[in-house]
Amino acid sequence: MDAADNAQIEIEREQSRALENIKGNTVEPSEECIECGNEIPEERQQAVNTNLCIGCAEMRELHSRNYATRR
Repeated sequence: MDAADNAQIEIEREQSRALENIKGNTVEPSEECIECGNEIPEERQQAVNTNLCIGCAEMRELHSRNYATRR
């Protein structure tokens, strides 16, 4: 196995992980944030399939960026 084969294997693993993450992101939409209990504006409910208010969604995104495991 050469470097090109190893690179292809790693690319396929990354694609598989990305697809699994997309599939795993199914949420049950709600009118209230599951983190803080605040009401989620109707405009946000219609635009995004979410159960988080914008503040909690931003905090979750920041946390995932800051504490993501390095590969």
